[in-house]
Amino acid sequence: MLSRLLGADWRPALLVAAAPTAVLLLAALIVAVPSDYRYAYLVRAPGFGERFGAALSMALSALGAPFKLGYTSALRRGDAQGMDALLRAVPLTVTVLWALALWLGLRTAARRRRAAGLQLTRAQAAGEALRTAVVLAAVTALLGLAGGASWEPQRTGLVGRALGVTYTVDSGWPEAVGWTALLAALTAFAVHGTDALRWAAWRSRAVRGWAVAALTAGRALALSLGLASVTGFVLVAVNSDEGWQTPVSAAFLPNLGLGLLGLGSGATLQAFSGASGGASDAAVAIGGAWQDTPDSMELSFFDLHGQTADWRWTGLLALATAGVLGWSAYRRRLDAADRLRLAAVHAVALTALMAVGGALMTTSTPSAVAGWDTFANRTALSRDTSIDLGFASVLVADLVWAAIGALLVPPLLAAVRGRGAVAREDAYGAPPYGAVPSPGAPYEAGPEPQPYASGAGVGDVVGSDDVPLVPPPGAPTEEPVDPSVWRKQP
Repeated sequence: MLSRLLGADWRPALLVAAAPTAVLLLAALIVAVPSDYRYAYLVRAPGFGERFGAALSMALSALGAPFKLGYTSALRRGDAQGMDALLRAVPLTVTVLWALALWLGLRTAARRRRAAGLQLTRAQAAGEALRTAVVLAAVTALLGLAGGASWEPQRTGLVGRALGVTYTVDSGWPEAVGWTALLAALTAFAVHGTDALRWAAWRSRAVRGWAVAALTAGRALALSLGLASVTGFVLVAVNSDEGWQTPVSAAFLPNLGLGLLGLGSGATLQAFSGASGGASDAAVAIGGAWQDTPDSMELSFFDLHGQTADWRWTGLLALATAGVLGWSAYRRRLDAADRLRLAAVHAVALTALMAVGGALMTTSTPSAVAGWDTFANRTALSRDTSIDLGFASVLVADLVWAAIGALLVPPLLAAVRGRGAVAREDAYGAPPYGAVPSPGAPYEAGPEPQPYASGAGVGDVVGSDDVPLVPPPGAPTEEPVDPSVWRKQP
């Protein structure tokens, strides 16, 4: 594997990394260009370099890096007091744009390769994915090292004087490097390995079922999450009292959509805030270590009877999600087994997205203990604040609604549209045996599968029971890639 990685052509991976990197730089530039942010009275604003470095650290949050903010202020005797804050909030809008730019670049490279008549094996696709992951991880590390800023505010006027305050901004970019490598590798293998996956899907009924479940769930999830995100943006724009809330919410549109969708599905929205302190041995002797009573709140769709009726409309988002999922399964005419796979994939994917859609903020403030002046006898006060959806409630709600959408809606649609029992169709194209039936026409089965003939090619048509068929006279004997594997159903 190492020889395959080092000895291959790295140019495709380098070209593919250009667009995702441009997305991060553009996001940081959009935040850094405005210079009219609100600052303290008679304090000079930071320059563009400080603003861009801070914005670049914020942009890396889209790849899982925690955002770090530090504050120190000089006190008497050269001592200092300050605060360190760590914010974990993934702006999924930037994450989606980064992944979309990567996917488009990979698709362009794949089309160029197919135009040259080349197809990648699984090993070759894995090598390309590994090289793409290494390049993008290295880019993320470079951006993390280049990001960050340190700013010492000064008074305005003819003679600027430092205020003795220093702000520092940084990111936990090593975490972003790991997540970047994982996301890039999965995306690149999904694109570069399309030929190998098509071949595996052509041969195996199980692979076909899981692949079509992933494709169908992804499209349905993109549509329903897009609708929920637009709804969240409208709510913020209508109800915001200050001008900054609407543009900031644009970076968190999927987060807002996931929150509304989770609440409407019946999941529990949890908010927590609590402070604690730890001190040195001398401080503990006088009661320096302490912990207050945390504040927590839980809210679900079933608790909205005492709230305004507006929040109850979130239930329509859950209904719409189930409807989109059911309609997708109905359009593809999936059988019961494929609909079970579809429900499982949709629930797992939506739960994973909701797990990263929350926010966690930790602040640590060192302060002096009464009666002690030395730094060794200080206590650090720490406060944790989080808001997210409870994982267990999210998993249960997503499983229930996915089951309703994938298992109950398709038969209901078939009954309403007068088709009765829906004929089983191969999820990747034509039915396994016979032509596609017209609406309302009974399904006519084709010939029964024949035993595997010696000398027949492995590219023979495979039925739903994994029994290869004897190729008809004059059929090609090479190992083709079925072009209808990913074809959209009528």
